[in-house]
Amino acid sequence: MPGPPFLEPDGCAVDWPDSQCGDKNGRVIETPPNWTCIDCGYILHTGTDIEADTDSDFQPGEKDGTDGEGEDDEATDGSPITALDIDDTPEEAMVRDTQKQLRELIEQIEEGSGDTDVYTSFFINHFDNIISFYMLFTKYGPYPTTVSVKKEKILKTACAYMMMEIKLVRFNLLGIVTGYKETSLISAALRFIRTYKGDDYQQGAYLIEVYAPSLNIQENFIKPMQETWLDIIHPRGEIRARVTAFIGAFLRVSEVKITQLALEQATGVARSTISPKLKQYENILRKHFNR
Repeated sequence: MPGPPFLEPDGCAVDWPDSQCGDKNGRVIETPPNWTCIDCGYILHTGTDIEADTDSDFQPGEKDGTDGEGEDDEATDGSPITALDIDDTPEEAMVRDTQKQLRELIEQIEEGSGDTDVYTSFFINHFDNIISFYMLFTKYGPYPTTVSVKKEKILKTACAYMMMEIKLVRFNLLGIVTGYKETSLISAALRFIRTYKGDDYQQGAYLIEVYAPSLNIQENFIKPMQETWLDIIHPRGEIRARVTAFIGAFLRVSEVKITQLALEQATGVARSTISPKLKQYENILRKHFNR
């Protein structure tokens, strides 16, 4: 009969939720002196000399000077005994499990249909940085957050890192091959970025810079756009829709042609959402520039 959990609530060593944690659900194996989670291989507890069986007649003999050379070479060649090194700290165990799950995600994406190279190559080339960025949002980092499925959190933090590093803002194909909605990936990525950037983060101004490459906006437009964004009163609405409509309105008022279709393709915001906000922003900007 399994005993009580060794870990505190939400204390899974590899950041799995309690509903999936082997320790919380009795999936623990006892191989004295260790108690080990069956699901992830993490050693939850090591018994003391008092707890362990002390009836053995074995007593270590004197060293023969060979220092064990030639004995049990397979067990001493440096290969890990389990998926998780038995010497891992809980934080190291979480890192190792996160690496494993990110590799599985990369394999899943590679096996999906369509041109997914932009995602797989980025995840491979920035593997360690994505892991480090993910760890910022665990109990071992400054911004602990929880989601029901760890692999989902890894994917969404990877999207956030990709958005920051290469200004990629569309994840439609990535969503298809992984089973998540693009809007969910983008919204979560923006939340992670907002948390990471801190109190001084101006989300709208930042998104203008992020969206600029996909809309082929000239660099000399970006700063005036950002300054204007910070200087006007905005209509209500979801931030992506407002920024997309604002960019379109700013370009039109500046006599630069831009279609709603181009705005939709670049940002993923539907034309039906863009259209009414576009008109609102055109009126706001004309009044702003003519004051």
